[in-house]
Amino acid sequence: MKTCPQCARTYPDAESFCEADGTALVPAAASAGGTTRMTGAAEVPIECPVCGGKAEPGELMCNFCGARLPVSETQAPPPRPGVSSGAGASGTARRPENFVPSQDKFTSTRFTPPPPPDEDADGGRSLATLIGYSVAALIALAGGALLAIHLSSHPGEPAKVAQATPAASPSPAAAAGPFVDLAHSVPLQTIGDSAGAPERNVDAARAVFDSGKSGLLDTYRGLLAGGAPVDDGMMVRLTVAPSGAVTGASVRTSTAPNPELDAAAVKSMMGWSFTPFNGGEVNIDYPLIFARDSAQANAIDSGLAAKLASLGPTAAPEYAFAPAAAPTATPGMEAAVPPAIAPPAAPAAAAAPKHRRRVASARPPRPRLLEQVQSALRSNRKLNRVNAYTNGGVVTLYGKVFDDNDKRLAVRTARGVPGVTDVIDQTVTDTSVWAQRQQQIAQALASAGLTGVTVKVIGRDAYLDGEVASDLDRQRAVTIAQAAAPVTVRTNLIRVSVGRVFGF
Repeated sequence: MKTCPQCARTYPDAESFCEADGTALVPAAASAGGTTRMTGAAEVPIECPVCGGKAEPGELMCNFCGARLPVSETQAPPPRPGVSSGAGASGTARRPENFVPSQDKFTSTRFTPPPPPDEDADGGRSLATLIGYSVAALIALAGGALLAIHLSSHPGEPAKVAQATPAASPSPAAAAGPFVDLAHSVPLQTIGDSAGAPERNVDAARAVFDSGKSGLLDTYRGLLAGGAPVDDGMMVRLTVAPSGAVTGASVRTSTAPNPELDAAAVKSMMGWSFTPFNGGEVNIDYPLIFARDSAQANAIDSGLAAKLASLGPTAAPEYAFAPAAAPTATPGMEAAVPPAIAPPAAPAAAAAPKHRRRVASARPPRPRLLEQVQSALRSNRKLNRVNAYTNGGVVTLYGKVFDDNDKRLAVRTARGVPGVTDVIDQTVTDTSVWAQRQQQIAQALASAGLTGVTVKVIGRDAYLDGEVASDLDRQRAVTIAQAAAPVTVRTNLIRVSVGRVFGF
């Protein structure tokens, strides 16, 4: 048998350490004869250094806080683990497989237990967490409600997806807004005996076009600003004199005949100047493209090539212009200025009276047909914006009038001029332009989901009316209207329906 020299418990010989305090066991005889435990001595209670609780001598752990108790002076310190207890030991080596530590043998150093959890702090922390989760849930619900309101008020708007801005292309087709350029499928040509001269070849003609291109573009923009939706491709032939001046111009053919654009383009090109040279007269054909958008340029280019392919060499031009020729004296008409009279031979001699010859008065020439037509149009204030050009006895009218009644008036006025055989009316009415702008705005508003908004266009002013779901839609309607057509919203009578908060 073996005993614990610390607590006097007995164990079988196979055990090596005490279950209570981990002290190495010794044979029972050695324990009985030793003086390790003095039963007769007064036992002094042990005080816990942490909580101040009292413990019996021999106890190693405080029963109140679990701290390690100091060793009293009346008991021997326990042997270190792994060291034999003396000569009375059974000789069995202490190994991990035969060592069972006691419940109070946790560490060889003083143990300070952690402070107990603060229930109040945990309660406050739990309450704060609960409040935070509640606030986050309320914010999420509010955001979902706002998103639903926004989607319901804009049913026609597709979701906006961020896209990378494409790199700018150097090609002319990528130009934004209205532009004027030479056609690519139809070549620029110079015709005449001196067409090969450096001052009149294709390169020289292209250089003159580049210098005068800005003037053509300004003319084209002016027509677009007036409300005329013009997209055209035309072949313009210029007649260039050896001095470099343009003596004649005509529009041979065009994809969308428009006398107003034809006259404006020819008038601008008549002011071009070429380099003087010692040669003959040259004709230059310029294939021009007038487009409001680069997407339409290719279609106009192809249409012009098709028109030229079917154009005969003797076909009359659509529009021709030539400066007025200087008036020539009529063969049977006498000169208005008498010839110089030779001075008399002798100043003293009295000149014999002569019979005065009566000078015939020159009859003013009859004005040309175009001048007669224009004079007849200008005599009526309603037709002040109508212009005309003639081709033989055929008169083509272009420009603007107020309504269809004024269109018919312009045709009757032109037909009443003597020498007019036919009238081609290509005038545009203000009311039709207003109706076109009104339709463009209505389509843009419907595409944006504002089907309850109506619009009325008069001149360059727009008037909005109807009903929308929010004040934001009311402001959007103004922006959409002014972007869809060249108008300014003068009056906004759109009402906001309070009951349509969720779009119904």
